[in-house]
Amino acid sequence: MSPPVRAHAPWMQWALLLTATLGLAATLAMIQVILSHYTWRLDLTPEKRFTLSEHARQVLKNLDHDVHVIAFLRSDDARNSEIEDLLTRVRNVSPRVQYSVVDVNRNPAVARQYGVDNYGSLVVESDGRRKDFASPREDVLVEAILQVTRPHRKVVYFLSGHGEPDIDNTDRRLGYSGVRNALQREFYDVRSLNLLDENSVPDDATVVVVAGPRRDLLTSELAKLGDYVRRGGGLLVMLDPQAAPSLVAFLARYGITVDNDVVVDPENRLFAGDYLTLIVPGLSAQHPVSAGLKAPPLFSQARTVGFAGTPDGNVKGIDFLQTAKSGWSTTDTEVLRTGVASFVGGRDRAGPVPVGVSVLIDNRRTGDVGPGSPGVARVIVLGDSDFANNFFIDYLGDKDLVVDAINWLAGQEELVGARPQLRQPGVNQFFVSARQGRLAFTLGTIVEPALFLAVGAAIFLRRRWTG
Repeated sequence: MSPPVRAHAPWMQWALLLTATLGLAATLAMIQVILSHYTWRLDLTPEKRFTLSEHARQVLKNLDHDVHVIAFLRSDDARNSEIEDLLTRVRNVSPRVQYSVVDVNRNPAVARQYGVDNYGSLVVESDGRRKDFASPREDVLVEAILQVTRPHRKVVYFLSGHGEPDIDNTDRRLGYSGVRNALQREFYDVRSLNLLDENSVPDDATVVVVAGPRRDLLTSELAKLGDYVRRGGGLLVMLDPQAAPSLVAFLARYGITVDNDVVVDPENRLFAGDYLTLIVPGLSAQHPVSAGLKAPPLFSQARTVGFAGTPDGNVKGIDFLQTAKSGWSTTDTEVLRTGVASFVGGRDRAGPVPVGVSVLIDNRRTGDVGPGSPGVARVIVLGDSDFANNFFIDYLGDKDLVVDAINWLAGQEELVGARPQLRQPGVNQFFVSARQGRLAFTLGTIVEPALFLAVGAAIFLRRRWTG
């Protein structure tokens, strides 16, 4: 016979319940303290709304000046929690950033002192420099931090006079105003440059961009670009098929080969899109520009660009952008007119095909160093210029590619990184390649109905046999 079970007194049961409740509350509080201390958070939103972009984190981690942000809010404003969350995320990345919140209704004198008359305005200050804005978004805040922490703007020149896209043109197909705006947000001074009107590339040039010239460059212009490279400048060249043969010959002296062909990849073009517009998925992890891309770039009418090296070995280079294996290049440039191509062995080059190359030119090894030059120049050549126009600039990794290429050429590797995508209808859409489109069509119209039919037939036959 088992001993009787002794029941606990009521007060003891309440004591146990109270102890367990206090223990659970203390555990939750400790977890919250730990999470707040280490800034751990799980962002399950598809567009990562509550996570700073890689570009923002790079900028914040490399700050060498203290920054103070003042947010002027109204107590009943629905945007308050979102603004404070953004500022908290920024502060958690960099201890150099601190922020304070001012209730405009309770402290109107402080708002008048700063000249702020809009709710939701932010004031960013550092070392006597100040930037005000009323759009509390991540990209605008990072732009303001760059402006107040950098003593001066670096200058990027876009070559003109040969039919290049205009940096002031807002036309969707022809303009480059989107690139200009993106660079200005990175605190660059963007200007046009006509070498026929200049004795040389200006001394204040950090990067010179040659984007899609329709007419060839003159020998005198190429000589000025050569002098600029000897001075250790940064040069970005974007060449379309059948364009600028003298510029192609100029690049060959640095071991860069630009073929007279057209790149085709029917498997990696956009589903039901233009035949010659292709996704470039081959991103080298050995170069900071391609390694920093979170999405592949989208090229339109590209040509092959590769690195062959130089006999004296003063140039180091890498093919950092390549097509998929399904792509190829063809010397039959008639494809530009017809929009259709078929691979022909012996004539065409099988993929992967390089469409982007980066080189470091050590002029010290040849003794060809210009006055005041650091000795090492940087050059990036891309086999397409259309990807950076106003129509394509916000698709996939196009903006990050062109802006980060200029950042790397300018020696500002800390600015290289993926930026937040603009959330606009028709821009941040779901991209599907031709191969993915065919797979979705097959699964949706053939495989799925076949499975339902098979299951239905199996149930019907089973009932016949058992019934």
